[in-house]
Amino acid sequence: MEQILQKISGIKKVDSRFMKSLAFIFFCLVLSACNDSKPNSSSQVSAQASDQTHFSIKDSIGITIIEVVEPFLNSSKVERYVLFKKVQGKPKGIKADVFIELPIERIGVNSTTHLGYLKALGKEDKIVAASNTELFYDKGFQKRIQEGRVTQLGNRSMNTELVIESELDVLFTFAIDAASYSAVERLRALGQPVILISEFMESDPLEKAQWLKVFAAFFDETTEQKANAHLQKVQQRYDSIKNISMLSSFLPKVAIGLPWKGTWYVSGGESYQAKLINDASARYIWKDHEQSASVPLDIETAISKGMQADFWINPGRLATAQDVKNSNTVFEQFSSFKNQTIYTNYKRSNKLGANDYWEMGVVRPDLILSDLFSIFHHNASDSLNFYQSIFE
Repeated sequence: MEQILQKISGIKKVDSRFMKSLAFIFFCLVLSACNDSKPNSSSQVSAQASDQTHFSIKDSIGITIIEVVEPFLNSSKVERYVLFKKVQGKPKGIKADVFIELPIERIGVNSTTHLGYLKALGKEDKIVAASNTELFYDKGFQKRIQEGRVTQLGNRSMNTELVIESELDVLFTFAIDAASYSAVERLRALGQPVILISEFMESDPLEKAQWLKVFAAFFDETTEQKANAHLQKVQQRYDSIKNISMLSSFLPKVAIGLPWKGTWYVSGGESYQAKLINDASARYIWKDHEQSASVPLDIETAISKGMQADFWINPGRLATAQDVKNSNTVFEQFSSFKNQTIYTNYKRSNKLGANDYWEMGVVRPDLILSDLFSIFHHNASDSLNFYQSIFE
């Protein structure tokens, strides 16, 4: 069996969690063949990452130039970062928003996804400062925080004085709008080496994972090779799962999200979540909203359509059937509630709200897709990585 799975996935070694998921996928492949299932011709064959990511990396005369295009929604800004080795000295005649002297030893982060990338590279120990520290899931990182080896930079906003006192070689952060970008500019005006990471702008799961290359560029060639090897394996696994899922003749309807104060904010039809659902050979019920940003729907409209969905995923922090009932009694009339097909992506989370889906998941979209395929085409409740049924 393992040899067959290796041929399907195109890799020599498979981790245990992926092996379990792929074992089921192989079973579905055999079952589909026995039932003469027809491929889903409406799905795309490949999940190849395109060249449309919001960054580019170029090596030029001993320096590395990183450019970030549209770092936040509707921004016309192009950020440029120049990385150079200390022995070479700061290059002259080159314009950049930030110059970074390599090697770096002291890193600050402002998002759980940043830890996900750095841990994939084996560089998480270089993080000495972070904001919203309670939201990080990784137990090793939480231990370092508790031991005082990671400075808390603030919660809702970063404390400028603490950022300066941390003496960082680089601060990875993000801007969601012009106001938050102004805060970045103020830090830079104070001499702080601030780099914008805009992986949240990517609507393709594989392109989101590609930001691993940006983090790797701040280290050595070996780290860059590690990033490339990781991404190649992830893409091979993702493509294998997607291509096998296309053999399913059943395309379930999927709802997502949870209403908030009378409004149901749903992922747009061209969003990251919509892409994952489509690649798992399912029909996203709000796919007609052709945008990548979230879409606000009045609750009556959303409930009317959501009630007919075969599956409901990512219902916020609603972790049990009783939570769903308490939220709104009308949810008991949903097909997904009656058929017990509601799944939360909080399997790997803690009481403080930290969720590995937005930490490790950012560099392992293959595991997320494996979960969704297992859910939509097997209604699985075991061997899932990030998901679990609320009825367990």
